Amino acid sequence: MRLLVALGCDARVRPYRRADMTTEAAASVDAVYDRLRNSRLSPAQRRIARYVIDHRDDAAFLTSDSIARQVGVSQPSVSRFAAALGYRRFADFKDALQKWARSEMTSFPPQTESAGPLEEAIGAEIANLQWLSKSAPLGDQIARVGAAIMSSERLPVIGLRVSRSFAQHFAYLGAKVHPGIAVIDRGDTEEKERIARARDQGATWCLAFILPRYPREACDLVRYAREIGLKVAVISDESYATVGHETDELITVRLASGLLFDTSAAVNITSSALLHAMADARPNSSQMGLERFERHAAELSVFED
Repeated sequence: MRLLVALGCDARVRPYRRADMTTEAAASVDAVYDRLRNSRLSPAQRRIARYVIDHRDDAAFLTSDSIARQVGVSQPSVSRFAAALGYRRFADFKDALQKWARSEMTSFPPQTESAGPLEEAIGAEIANLQWLSKSAPLGDQIARVGAAIMSSERLPVIGLRVSRSFAQHFAYLGAKVHPGIAVIDRGDTEEKERIARARDQGATWCLAFILPRYPREACDLVRYAREIGLKVAVISDESYATVGHETDELITVRLASGLLFDTSAAVNITSSALLHAMADARPNSSQMGLERFERHAAELSVFED
C-alpha cells in the first residue's frame, strides 16, 4: 500500500482514518508523516524517502543494510537519513515506521493506487502557488522592490549553483528594460570587485537568488554588498532568514521537494512579477527599451517567426 504524499509540500493529504483508530496510533502516523514532509533532505536522502514511502510495509521490517541495497546507497547514508528525520538511531526510525505500517493495516480501508511522483510534484507546486497567491503583503512588496531596483543605475544580480539559471533568466529579460543589469554567478574576489565597481557606477541595490542549500559564497556576496553600502533584495524560501542570513528585503517563496531535486514554479512567477513591477515603475524608459530590442531583433533576424 502506498501513501499519497508530496515531500516538502505544505498541502497535507491525509489518508482516511476510521473512528476506532487509537490516539497513539494516529500520533505515530502523524509523527512519521510530518517528518518526511517537513525535513530538508538531500537528493540521496529523497531517494531513500521515496523508497520508504512506496514500499513502507516492506521497508518497516528491513535492516538499514537491506534498505541501502534496495535504493543503491551506502548503509551510513540510511543512518544519516534517519538522523535527518530527527531520530537518534535507525532503530528508532524503524520502530516508528513499523507502528505506522501496522496502524494503517489494521485501521485503514483499502485505498486505490496513489499518484506517481510527477502528479505529487504538480500537486505540491499548486499548493505552493496557492499559498503565494494568499500572501497579502507580497503584491506591495513586489511593487516596492521593483521600483527600488529599477532606480539603481547598475544592478548586480547574484545567483550561484542551482540559483545561477534564475539569475541569468532574470538578467536576460531585465536587460530589455534596465540596461545596467549584470549577473554575478561566481563567489570569488573578482566578483566582489564587480559589485564594488557597480556601486561606484551608481548601484544602490543588489538582487540575489539564493535557494536551498544556500551556498556559502552567495551568502558571503550578500554580506559584502551590504558592507559596502548596497541594499540587497533576496528571493529565497522561508528558512533563509531562520539560518541567520540578513537582507534588506526577503521575498519569500516555497519550493517543492517531492522529486529528486527541488521544483520551483513560485520562483519563476515571482521573478516575472518583479520584472513587471520594474517596468511599471518607469514605463516610458521601459517601453523604449522593449522597442529597441524589437528593432535589433528584426535587423538581426533573431527569431524565425
